[in-house]
Amino acid sequence: MVGTVSAARELGGRKALVAAAAAYAAGLGLGAVLVFGALGAIGVALNPGHVFLVAAAVLAAAAVISDLAGLRVRPQVHLQVPEPWRRSMPLPRALFLYGVLLGTGVSTFVPAAAGWALLPLSVGLASVPAVIMVGLSFAAGRALPVLLLVARGGDEGALAERPEGLRALRVLAAASLALTLVAGTARAATPVASPGGDPSAAGGDVVWQQPGVGGFLLRDGVKTQLPGTDPALGGPYVTWRSGDAVTVADAATLTPSLQVMVPGVEKLAVSDQWLAYRVRLADGSEQLRAFALADPTVTAVVSRAQPAGRLGRPSLTGEVVVYHLASTTRSRLFSFDLSTGKRRLLRSSRRVLLLNPARIGGRLLYVREGRCSQQLRLGPVDANGGGRVLYQLPALAGQDLGHEPGHTTQGEHLPCAHHPKPTSRMLWTTAISGTTAYVTVLRPGSGGQMTPSLLSIAR
Repeated sequence: MVGTVSAARELGGRKALVAAAAAYAAGLGLGAVLVFGALGAIGVALNPGHVFLVAAAVLAAAAVISDLAGLRVRPQVHLQVPEPWRRSMPLPRALFLYGVLLGTGVSTFVPAAAGWALLPLSVGLASVPAVIMVGLSFAAGRALPVLLLVARGGDEGALAERPEGLRALRVLAAASLALTLVAGTARAATPVASPGGDPSAAGGDVVWQQPGVGGFLLRDGVKTQLPGTDPALGGPYVTWRSGDAVTVADAATLTPSLQVMVPGVEKLAVSDQWLAYRVRLADGSEQLRAFALADPTVTAVVSRAQPAGRLGRPSLTGEVVVYHLASTTRSRLFSFDLSTGKRRLLRSSRRVLLLNPARIGGRLLYVREGRCSQQLRLGPVDANGGGRVLYQLPALAGQDLGHEPGHTTQGEHLPCAHHPKPTSRMLWTTAISGTTAYVTVLRPGSGGQMTPSLLSIAR
């Protein structure tokens, strides 16, 4: 491929060489976007889950070892790009088509095991934007050695005929894949604020509550304190409260557009047409309510009154409120359509806690507190359960051996496949935007108080 790109210089000089190199790079990018985008879409449709992603990561680690050790790449595709194209077509068009084939990664000779490892890993990520970035990185990795050799006047024998050239490429592929795995793990959760919790997100903005201080807005890396507490974002608005006084303001300018008194108000959610809130009643119970921004005098009842601590805070998207209700016997996630008054049961369990849902489009983010782990899950709104695990902590309690020390293991009961080391941290409130999920992590503080920290996780 180095010789084909370099031939443009002989035919038309520097401008022709730049056009040929650009055509080759563009073809690589297109091939990568088509194939890896399709893999990401398959992952989104199948929702293979955490186990599949872990298995894909294990295969990727094996590919890293294989490339570092110089083992034979298996399976192998014994095809090359069609050589006659360079003679029968204009050179830029031929190079563009060559790039499309090479950008797929597996339609021609596969130079490194990392190429195969990327395929299941891309499905496991179950995110079209993230997987497209993986594909473009792969395409850049195939383009750069060729373009660098062309720029330096080298020949393709350095890559194709000399073992050290291919060996160097495989080592670079292994190092890139290893860095991807390490960086992906390191970026699994990024601190946003500590202390800070109860997030709400819209677009690239996120707001949260800092205990004892008030609400904060993070926009384009700049943190701004808001003139109130318990803030929420939605549509073009941001809302906060000062005691029982609720303010709805323009999110871009923070200019108030509506101010109302809501006695007993605790938590807020806002969209382009509605404001939902949790209110503490005179008898100590709690209830979820809402009103239209166009007519705040008419109140819609979202949930029945419940004993304090059972109702989660509301999350509002458009006209639909989602929330959790945790009783002594069952944990449930509900949605309530403010335009129709229809309530739907989204998730239910008698064995695990389902907490603090947030919705975007047809996806539901929520916390699942189980016997063996705590998970931040993202899955289809209409599914009965499942979903992809975005973040995980150990369970709040451990398990014993399942049998008396020194006695037989026959008949032992171990709920968890392993012996999890318990943690004192707890996953709590959530928020979601188009690219990022947010979760509050509670940890014990001084005086028995729980201190929140806010984390962000790329979807």
